[in-house]
Amino acid sequence: MIDELADYVARLRYEDLSARAIEVGKQVILDAYGNMVFGRYSETSERIMEYAHMADSINVKEEPVTLIGEQEVRTSSDTAVFVHTMLARCADLDDGYRHAMGHPGSVLVPLLLTMAELYHNDGKQMITAIVAAYDVYARLGEAINPFMYRERGFDATGVCGAVAAAALVSKLTDADAVRTKDAMGIASLFTGGLIEYQNDGTSGKILCSGWAALTGMRAVRLAACGFTGPDAALEGKYGFFQAFKGTSGHCNTGQVLEELGQNFKITSIYFKRHACQRGLHATMDAMLEMRKRYDLTPSKIKSVDVRTSSFVYRLNNPKPKTAIGAQASTQFTSAVALKYGRMDSEALIFRSFEDPEIHELVQKITVTLDEEVQQYLHENPTHFCAARIVLTLHDDSTYEKWMPVPLGDIESPFGWEMLEHKFNQLIADTPCERTRKDRIGLIKNLENVSNAAMLLRF
Repeated sequence: MIDELADYVARLRYEDLSARAIEVGKQVILDAYGNMVFGRYSETSERIMEYAHMADSINVKEEPVTLIGEQEVRTSSDTAVFVHTMLARCADLDDGYRHAMGHPGSVLVPLLLTMAELYHNDGKQMITAIVAAYDVYARLGEAINPFMYRERGFDATGVCGAVAAAALVSKLTDADAVRTKDAMGIASLFTGGLIEYQNDGTSGKILCSGWAALTGMRAVRLAACGFTGPDAALEGKYGFFQAFKGTSGHCNTGQVLEELGQNFKITSIYFKRHACQRGLHATMDAMLEMRKRYDLTPSKIKSVDVRTSSFVYRLNNPKPKTAIGAQASTQFTSAVALKYGRMDSEALIFRSFEDPEIHELVQKITVTLDEEVQQYLHENPTHFCAARIVLTLHDDSTYEKWMPVPLGDIESPFGWEMLEHKFNQLIADTPCERTRKDRIGLIKNLENVSNAAMLLRF
């Protein structure tokens, strides 16, 4: 099976892509790029850059690449990739794939931009590589999820991301099918990532993408030196699928090669509107819609009950202690959305920590495990965000809102206008803002660009 995927990656050409795949390929680059710029000037950036300086204490022997920022800093490709992937996760607004789960954009786009500078790839090569890599990520993720994630706690960002990263770098370096297969096979042996960080808000979230990207990069280098990956890396007795299938034994491998080269999975990606855990986005959309429709303010609200499935119920945490923990708290994110009409920035999260009205509102919000919603999830396993919100005001009037899937998904996709608006918000008040139109224009016209390295320089 890995032979067929590798052959697809090696043979795919820009001319083979559908118009929609090309368009979404450029959209995911814009979205992840905006997240990277935001991350570079976020609260977390200081620690990330400290890591970069520490990593660079090792002598750099390869051709150096650019570390994103207003002052040109040259570093090793390993350091740049790890830093750029971390930056892309800081806003918690990076794209995802509902059926495969996880966040391919935070692995693959920072890797793409760094490697394209190193290997002097043009825009068509970049688009082709990102489409191929998303296909690998999505097809592997669809086979093992949602059960791998829900039942065992593996993060598809790391698990599928490493193999997809190997495919991406193989494509950018024009590796043949045999070398691509070896690189992807090697990456599959050393991939992983756990989501325990979601339970206490520690730093694992922003690190997972980088580990995946570096694993993929190193696998490509090893394959170039003649190291080999298993022929049955995916379906073998001790291979990828066996390792990562859920405890229930669920593993749907039949679709991995289905319509390969015709149905480009990148076209089913989702984009995020809210800076919080994806499982909460349907709840956030419902809160914002009810807030607007009923002209809500915190003082009018008597109680809010978020009735949902076990997937969202695990995010029942009224007293988060960290920003990451707050982004995975149903009560905290709901309170912020109800008061401010948005949940879209790290700064808003930190401000809300100090807001007594937010803390008072949090106490009014409960999370209930609802049998009807649980049954709905069983029948629609990719609708993992589903929630029914029951809101009661002090005059005892009650309102309900059912939200099965959030905005930005394939049922209600973002267009260029929404993505450009989001990009402008992400880069606001950064040195990148003054040239935002040029940067958006470059990405929208990427197929005609010979060198996109300027994206890393402000």
